[in-house]
Amino acid sequence: MGLGGEEIMKPLNQWNFADVLALVKGIDKRTWIVIGASVAGALLLLVFFVIPAWIERPLLRRDIQSMESQIRQVNALNQKRLVWEEDQKVFEALIQKTQDRLFTPESLALLLGQVSKKAGDSRVDVLASKPMTEALVFPAPYHLKYQPSGYEFTVQGGYHELARMVSRIEGHEKLMRIQSIQIVPSGKSPDRHISQLRLWAILNATPASPGGAKDAKK
Repeated sequence: MGLGGEEIMKPLNQWNFADVLALVKGIDKRTWIVIGASVAGALLLLVFFVIPAWIERPLLRRDIQSMESQIRQVNALNQKRLVWEEDQKVFEALIQKTQDRLFTPESLALLLGQVSKKAGDSRVDVLASKPMTEALVFPAPYHLKYQPSGYEFTVQGGYHELARMVSRIEGHEKLMRIQSIQIVPSGKSPDRHISQLRLWAILNATPASPGGAKDAKK
């Protein structure tokens, strides 16, 4: 290769530029081709395998950890889903039951007769009845769904009979709530007292859809 044995065996720390240049000049073309191919193969291996693996491995690990976390969340939600669905059914049933108890304009027209029947079943006489002049509006947003309608009744009966009437009114299938009741003892009939009764009937204030109105007319 153009270098003596003594020069080749020189320690690396004793080499100078002339020695390196002489070594390079002594390498033949075939050796350069082998070196170039080796360097190119090493670069290809570095570019296509080593560097992508070094970069993508942390990203892949992060994606796997994120996916495992999402799987745990989905499993936890699936365990709760049945409970939520059951609670939703209960709430929907309660809401529907309350909606069914609301008065409609048609059923509100029968209110006086219904109260009179409750009073008669309790052995209480209805002396007078009239709508209340005061207006009651529920706070927002409930005022858009519910509308109270108030009535005053003057009735006569004993304490026990009046209590039975109040209980039957409160337990009516439609939403009626007694606001106040005043009992004035009667001197002429100690067992028959005059009572002023004020109650509210809760009306469904949600307007019907045009389709529903047409169906109702039909």
